[in-house]
Amino acid sequence: MSFLNNTFFSPLTEFHPAGNKKSKNLVIIWFSVIVLLTVALYEGHTSFFIKHFGHHFEAGPLLDWYKWGYHHLAVFVLWFIVPVLLIKAWMKEKTANFGMQLGDWKFGLKATLVAFLILPIGVYISSFDTDMQAQYPLTTLAMQSPSYFALWGLVYLPYYIGWEFLFRGYVGIGMRKYYGAFTAIMIQTVLSTIMHIGKPEGETWGAVVGGIYLGLLTYRTNSILWALLFHWYLGMINTYFCGIH
Repeated sequence: MSFLNNTFFSPLTEFHPAGNKKSKNLVIIWFSVIVLLTVALYEGHTSFFIKHFGHHFEAGPLLDWYKWGYHHLAVFVLWFIVPVLLIKAWMKEKTANFGMQLGDWKFGLKATLVAFLILPIGVYISSFDTDMQAQYPLTTLAMQSPSYFALWGLVYLPYYIGWEFLFRGYVGIGMRKYYGAFTAIMIQTVLSTIMHIGKPEGETWGAVVGGIYLGLLTYRTNSILWALLFHWYLGMINTYFCGIH
């Protein structure tokens, strides 16, 4: 047993970027992220819903609504609820230390307002891409009326809460004190970009730029709120513009 502890498992405790201090929390973050990403890719995927629950629905917009609603809820549970529980129960830290706070709200609000004005231009142009039109909207039911669109926004929101907390908060802020801001931002950018594989190429490149920008925004404000608003707004206007073509 001592052989295993001293040789086989020793890399798990030999983290020295934070002043030669060993950290179990960094081990928890890395292992949990790997597990949570993998579970989301399989059990949280729309194909899992189709396989186990799809027989209750006819193919069409309603089925699309429910399968994506399942996916969004799964991401919320896996990427928000589970990390929060780990932070509180196992790491014994405050969620504010991972970005769950207003932070520098004055800067965040200004950056968000500017983004709200500029984003529609790029999203409108990208909506003419046939690959984007084939992917979005995720359900045409969201475009049938303003009330459905608003309801879809509520269904979509848990997905972005989970996404931003995991990548920008749990990884981006959580790893910052071990690796420094630059490396932590790059790690979460790489991971979030990988999760876009299989989507339209333009969206994947957008994930690279967005990952860096939202990582910097989160670092500057020390809050995931502003990245969350940015990303959710982006998803909703993308749904709208792709849906009107």
